[in-house]
Amino acid sequence: MSDFEDYTAVFFQECDELLDDLEERLGALAEGDRDPETVHAAFRAVHSIKGGADAFGYGELVTFAHVFEAVMDAIRGGRLAPAPEVCEALIRGRDVLCDLVERAGGDNPVPLPAAETMTEELVALSTGEPAAGKPAEEPAGEAAEPGDPSGPDQGRAYRIRFAPGPDFQTCGHDPLRLIQALRGLGAVQVQVAGEIPPLADLDPEVCPLSWEIGLESDAGPDAIDSFFQIYRTTAEIGITRVETEGEPPPGAADTDTAGTAPAGVAELAPPAADQEPSAAAAAAKPASAAPAKARRNLRVDLERVDRLVNMVGEIVITQAAMAQTLADHTTVNLELGHANDAMTRQIRELQDCVMAIRAQPMKGVFSRLTRLMRDLAQQFGKEVRAEITGADTEVDSTVIEELAEPLIHILRNAMDHGIETPEERERAGKPRQGTISIDAEHRGERVVISIADDGNGIDRDLVLAKAVERGLVEPGAAPAPDEIDQLVFHPGLSTAKAVSKVSGRGVGLDVVKRNITALGGRVTLENRPGAGTRITITLPLSLAVLDGMTIAVGDQRFVIPLGAVVEALTLSDAAPQRLPSGVRVMVRRDEYLPLLSVREALGVAGAEADEQMVVIVNTDADAHIGLLVDELIGQRQVVLKSIEANYRGVPGVSGATILSDGRAALILDVPALQLLAAPGRRGAKMEYVQ
Repeated sequence: MSDFEDYTAVFFQECDELLDDLEERLGALAEGDRDPETVHAAFRAVHSIKGGADAFGYGELVTFAHVFEAVMDAIRGGRLAPAPEVCEALIRGRDVLCDLVERAGGDNPVPLPAAETMTEELVALSTGEPAAGKPAEEPAGEAAEPGDPSGPDQGRAYRIRFAPGPDFQTCGHDPLRLIQALRGLGAVQVQVAGEIPPLADLDPEVCPLSWEIGLESDAGPDAIDSFFQIYRTTAEIGITRVETEGEPPPGAADTDTAGTAPAGVAELAPPAADQEPSAAAAAAKPASAAPAKARRNLRVDLERVDRLVNMVGEIVITQAAMAQTLADHTTVNLELGHANDAMTRQIRELQDCVMAIRAQPMKGVFSRLTRLMRDLAQQFGKEVRAEITGADTEVDSTVIEELAEPLIHILRNAMDHGIETPEERERAGKPRQGTISIDAEHRGERVVISIADDGNGIDRDLVLAKAVERGLVEPGAAPAPDEIDQLVFHPGLSTAKAVSKVSGRGVGLDVVKRNITALGGRVTLENRPGAGTRITITLPLSLAVLDGMTIAVGDQRFVIPLGAVVEALTLSDAAPQRLPSGVRVMVRRDEYLPLLSVREALGVAGAEADEQMVVIVNTDADAHIGLLVDELIGQRQVVLKSIEANYRGVPGVSGATILSDGRAALILDVPALQLLAAPGRRGAKMEYVQ
């Protein structure tokens, strides 16, 4: 791959991040957020895309971004109010901007007629009659006086002195790309200042040159200042607004300019004849204003991170094997034991650091959901507001990638089937505006995500009728309410009266359940007829490493996620009793606790039952059950391996791992195991890999 291809790849990665940030800011504006920083952040996102696109020659993208930027500049200048129709147009404009970015990065670009229509709409917004009677392109607070050469008819001219600091290049900046991108704002004249030192004294990471740039642009001073904002921590920058007539070329001695520099554009005294531009910039800077240390970021291909995670997992297995070997020898050197303990701590710290690299907040997925909610509300004529909590909850990036589609399916069902129209809600005594709550939180070693609505809930009579019609339930049967609710996860079952673009074909919740199960997670549904539904997804925080409790059942080894383990008791202390139904229970702190035999639930073959221990675990419903096992081996870190990808799905099991002695062990899925042990489903025979 050439250097140019590397640069363009980074550009498109940055565009993805900027477009996500833009969507979040525009969504906040649409929700009524009037914080000036929200508008500034949206402006900067579009401006950064425009600058990068110009540097790489994507003219169509530059043109559209410039028009988009003009609307944002009008909003932040107070010349255009962020009314709902304006925000809606900007959100649609952001979609077109996404399409143009995708088109620029494609090998076979296709025409995009929507861009032309959207451009006209944005131009109409930016050039309309301003609220304060000012021209659309004029910055707030700068009314153009008749005959003023700096007015919009004459354009604006700026002198810019730019001197890179020692960290400029190491932070990933390039002076040539900066100047190329600056051309997107107008005509540019450039002169180079400074001297290149002798080769022996040349530091390739430090740029010894500086530049004096003449810029003629219709953009306002705020736009000029915003362009250079990203470079201010790593370069000395001086911007002077000058008259356009009789202006000496860049590099000539400065003369006094009429007027006062606007906010963000600093007046810079001319350097002495024997003074380098960088020194002049340093002299103009207050002594107390020490340059802030730029926060450095490094872009790494996710595949490389995945390889690193896998290597750490193998190190964990090797270290566990070594620890087991040392434990089996009673005459091990004391210093060797201490060294092993130290290495264990260091490997754990290494693992935590690596997993933190892969962790991403749920904010990106949640912002997509709120955008989808607004679009569907307009399509269905419904009024809905979103309540989001836990957007900063961090989850493994692999989990997030696989989570987006299931959450979109759930939200579509809530908008189509759950939330009523405003008129229907009023007749039911509800507020006209419905509410959809989206929440994420950590619970032990798992993350729990829920989407709840206050709509009409699931019509159980209709679901049962559809199930009977499709032959899923025998006519005349009377399943329990919870069993009826679970039928909505059956493939092909839909209660929609008509097929729409959103739903009605019976494809949705079954996909959700299948995708979440493939990730080692679970989906539960809580139905409140007339009051709404709540769908809860429980997933592992990471798909790489977890802390587990190793148990023995017969000659097999299993691992219980440590976050689910509450305590362990011997069977003699538990004093179990058997109910007439055959279910065994134990009394724990004056409460009856159901017991579940892992041997019976999984149909473990081999030695006779020798259940000696009860491991009390927590289920998704925050209830406790006791697992009957033969032996409690101990706590250890295990590396998760997908059993479905390497073998096939196994009921009651979420994955597999390799123990320190080289044996394979299955990782138990406690809630799924509980369902598997339900009456009529016990004793399912399993095949084990020895």
